Amino acid sequence: MAISLIDNELALICPDPVIAIDRKGIITLFNPAAENLLGYRQQEMVGRFQIAELYASPESAREIKRLMYQTNNGLKGQIIGHKTHLQAKEGTMIPIQLSACLIEEHGVEVGSVGFFRDLTERLALERSLKMLSVTDSLTGLYNQRHFHTVLNQEIARSKRYRHPLSLICIDLDNFKSVNDTLGHVEGDHALRFVGESIAGILRNIDYGFRYGGDEFMVLLPETEQASADALAQRLIDYFNRNKPNNLVEIFQDNDPVALSIGIAEYLADEPAGVFIKRADLAMYRAKKEPGSRVVLAE
Repeated sequence: MAISLIDNELALICPDPVIAIDRKGIITLFNPAAENLLGYRQQEMVGRFQIAELYASPESAREIKRLMYQTNNGLKGQIIGHKTHLQAKEGTMIPIQLSACLIEEHGVEVGSVGFFRDLTERLALERSLKMLSVTDSLTGLYNQRHFHTVLNQEIARSKRYRHPLSLICIDLDNFKSVNDTLGHVEGDHALRFVGESIAGILRNIDYGFRYGGDEFMVLLPETEQASADALAQRLIDYFNRNKPNNLVEIFQDNDPVALSIGIAEYLADEPAGVFIKRADLAMYRAKKEPGSRVVLAE
């Protein structure tokens, strides 16, 4: 039996799950770490459970078997660092990294043993770090670097499927008066409020970005210019109805703190820079009059 060739004491104290099987795929060793990870007890697994039933799909089980028997860097019968999923007792899919090897007795294969590393926390950390790398820390919107990545992706998709794509360029008018009158802390609060206003009107398919300073971008896939205009008007309405009192008070002595908005719909085969420029120029035309205003690009 494969289990006779495994040091049971080492398996018991190993912090990572260890599972051994015989030639037929029946589990012969299931250590406490495997119990904690998957929610099964040793008594219900050893001698009763097929290892293939723990994997996410029959295809996943077949892939692991194929890897085990292929020659890998001159070695056969080993898997090192293969990423897959195991299914816990309650049905949850757990991401793991598998290293395994065949076990032989007197030159005859009798089974295999696998060491499973839970990747849940690691993947969560990677997702968190990735989100931090594409997010503006002040407003919670995506940052400028991510804007250009997503814009190029959405332009390619728009061209491929001939679907509309619109871009909204937003500038916070008279933001300097906020910093000069109330200080930079309140200026940051004003930028956060704009970010919250944008996030509050976005659909699931839309993207909001802080482009730089007090300028913001909203990218609207599957959206024509008229629909983008309606969304921009909702943004202005939300901004005006929920504007913090300190921004309202500034209006009494200065030009209003408002949103100037330009909207462009993507034209076939135009470069990304031209698309941005058209939305930007429309926004600057909106700035020529006081108060929040939307201008559509020519």
